[in-house]
Amino acid sequence: MMLFNLKRAVTCVAIFLLLLLAVPSASNSQTPDTNTVAVATTVSDQGVRPPLSEKEKERSTVAVEATPSTISKLDEAGAEPTPAKKQDADDDSGWHFGVTPYIFLPSLSGTVGARGHTIELGGANFEGDRDNFVIGFMAAVEARKGRFVILNDMVWANVTSEKDTIGPLYSTAKVGTKLFIIDPELGYRFVNSEKGSVDVLGGVRVWSVEASLNATTGVLPGFDVSQRKTWAAPVIGIRGTANITRRFFLSGKFDIGGAGIGADLTTQLVGAAGYKFTKHFALLGGYRWLQVDYDDEAGFLFDTQMSGLMIGMKFSW
Repeated sequence: MMLFNLKRAVTCVAIFLLLLLAVPSASNSQTPDTNTVAVATTVSDQGVRPPLSEKEKERSTVAVEATPSTISKLDEAGAEPTPAKKQDADDDSGWHFGVTPYIFLPSLSGTVGARGHTIELGGANFEGDRDNFVIGFMAAVEARKGRFVILNDMVWANVTSEKDTIGPLYSTAKVGTKLFIIDPELGYRFVNSEKGSVDVLGGVRVWSVEASLNATTGVLPGFDVSQRKTWAAPVIGIRGTANITRRFFLSGKFDIGGAGIGADLTTQLVGAAGYKFTKHFALLGGYRWLQVDYDDEAGFLFDTQMSGLMIGMKFSW
């Protein structure tokens, strides 16, 4: 069984933390404005000075009394909005939705087994093998209300890997993998600003995998077997977006799960760059790496890493 690559995981975490450093804190301090009303004092016509004449009294300063109604009118006429008014104007508590369909171009490495037979991909025996991409689709659907996030990531892929001369045991070998993944998650957005956002997520990743193995006779007799398995593993992760300019942005996600529940281990790293053409439409492309280690007593084994380029578009409203 292939062990989890610790060095790769540490590298993934480091890359994602660098992305998060590009997102400044969402907390902004504001200093409330103060309104100053000048109050003139009346000039006393009594004291050491002689009484004023009528013309001098007309030219003297007339006192202005500052009443609450006067201050209120000044505030409505020219004063800047108070922090409470600004907060109402920037209210982000409504519903927000997004749909992101992708095309996924994956390759597969690792060990695949069905009904007690196993074939290793990407190892010494399969060096120089052919990964024949058939088709792969992804779609991410998300909804947010205030700081609470709901999302579901779906993947469907069909990947075939084959080798003409696998070694002395078998003459040729071919592995076909059809898989469907759904990944519903809930999260909380603890950073939300014009410069970007950061979400903490938790959910479950459900796999449905059909593995087909075919080997022709060499020293050992050949075989042709297939088997389908479905399992679910809990995951936790973090997702972030950094707005580099008004239109250009970077996004990424890292998660990890399993720990013997459903799967021994599952890990994912996604990085993408996008360009917003309008407020509601953007194009993006990037790279996705997805790993899982699962086996059961019935002879099914799926200890693999699937990775490849992805390109898609995002619709938001």
